[in-house]
Amino acid sequence: MRQALLPALVCCVTVAGCAATPQPVVATTPIPATDALYQPSKVAPGRLEYAPDRTTFAPILTEKFPYPTQAEAKDAYRRRLASGPENLSAGSIWLFGCKPGALDAQTARVVRYRGPVVHCATDFLDGSGLIKSRETANFYYVDTVWRMQVVHPPRSPVPWRAHESSPHDMWWWIPWRSRYE
Repeated sequence: MRQALLPALVCCVTVAGCAATPQPVVATTPIPATDALYQPSKVAPGRLEYAPDRTTFAPILTEKFPYPTQAEAKDAYRRRLASGPENLSAGSIWLFGCKPGALDAQTARVVRYRGPVVHCATDFLDGSGLIKSRETANFYYVDTVWRMQVVHPPRSPVPWRAHESSPHDMWWWIPWRSRYE
């Protein structure tokens, strides 16, 4: 009887194991409560700069200024996703180049601030790591964390940049004539 029970038990365990589908385990790290404020020691063209904790800054930096590292920028993006239902669907981000100041979305001009505020060319990556788009994002350091704001500046030229010529004056050559007649 014992020998007949063993194959039946093995069969039941095998069938029960096939019936249950295991749920995938997603390893997510918690978003850190604070970020360190790092500044590259030297900005040289073609040289990748590292923070003291050995994380990297963006590959292109314009001047010596406090910037978020790649890991801090990803945490700022995760904070942005957690804060509200904005239309951001990328899996991750990667900083391409950063410059001090914030890009104004209405005027498309860069405004310098006293604190650590930078705008970066940011690659939005999908789940497999391919680049979906490159957008400009402002990063600002407030309450010991980096925050992110995606900026969509106008893409059309501003009206005052259109090359409109002045009206032609046929009598420009007459001396002692007022310029604005």
